Amino acid sequence: MRPPIQLQRLPRRKKPAPTRAFAFLVLLGLLACIWLTGCSAQAADAPATTTTDLKRAAAAAWLCPGMHAEWLDAQTVQCLKERP
Repeated sequence: MRPPIQLQRLPRRKKPAPTRAFAFLVLLGLLACIWLTGCSAQAADAPATTTTDLKRAAAAAWLCPGMHAEWLDAQTVQCLKERP
């Protein structure tokens, strides 16, 4: 009669340290809270940049390269070497 087959015992995985697991859960909770809050109320109240403002800024940069452009009215730009 043959002897029974001996199965190799695999080493057991070490369980994570409780403090490390707790720290991971706290970090995960903080990230979830930040994600759920979204943007702040101050950012929501900030005025949105309109396409007209962007077009005026691009025109000023093209008209006054390396200078500060100050709009006097809807069609007049004054180029200044330094910001006032």
